[in-house]
Amino acid sequence: MMSLRFHLSSPATCDIGFSGVPLRAAFLNLLHEYDGGLSDKIHGQGGLRAYSIDPFHCDSAFRTHFTQGEEYVFGVNLFRPAQFQGMLRSIAIRRNYGFRILHHDFSLQRVDLKQITTELLMKQWLENMPNKTDGPIKMRIHFLTPTQFSSFGSDYAYLLPTPEKVFPGLLRIWKMLERSMTPELTGKYRDWITENVYVSGHRLKTVKVPLGRGRSLMGFVGNVEYSMRASDDSLSSLTYCLAKFAERCNVGKNRSAGFGKVEVDFKTRNKNQSRNRRGFDVHTAG
Repeated sequence: MMSLRFHLSSPATCDIGFSGVPLRAAFLNLLHEYDGGLSDKIHGQGGLRAYSIDPFHCDSAFRTHFTQGEEYVFGVNLFRPAQFQGMLRSIAIRRNYGFRILHHDFSLQRVDLKQITTELLMKQWLENMPNKTDGPIKMRIHFLTPTQFSSFGSDYAYLLPTPEKVFPGLLRIWKMLERSMTPELTGKYRDWITENVYVSGHRLKTVKVPLGRGRSLMGFVGNVEYSMRASDDSLSSLTYCLAKFAERCNVGKNRSAGFGKVEVDFKTRNKNQSRNRRGFDVHTAG
């Protein structure tokens, strides 16, 4: 996969609402300028999107404040980077490139690029995986931007981050990656998740984000602690890696517009260990 970080200079001092949607539009416009067919292929086709957006930093109301002349960064994560090689060459040789974001023209200062294979990603993650023999692995996922899931069989949003919603969805995205060798079937994996991963604590709240033109999106933010039973099963290692992967791909619906952005912490618990070095801020039932 490939991660791009676009460094932009603000043309004005102003505020905007949640930046994910206009940043997706700006990225698709970038693709369209290079190849209109590629833009339609990336976003117009049904199914999972092969990219995700890391929006601008925002406040608790999901607004971003810009100061004229200051630099701001947003990211794009590409899961099939071979499709974008021509676009990247076009950016590299073009001067005075800019992004139209809502009503403002931001000038591009530079683009940072990192590319890594799925094999190397998994190797790096597994080197830091907690020891399975120390007891259940605790995975704290902090949902930074509003998140929602699809409700099976309908268009309604599902606002509970159950393990069966989070992890099988991540597996489907992981399978999109170039050179991904994961053979697990999503249905079989969902059954394994139901038996081995459960919610052991949470602190969530529902938020409504205006999207402009009378539209809005309802989602949740906050912390959820997932506990995974101690096991030598290879699916426990896969689940750990998928939790790490979530930081790059986002989770739930509208990932390509910056929703479902997360950070993840891990710990194990045994008789000599009750908190990790950072601690968890969760509400535990019972």
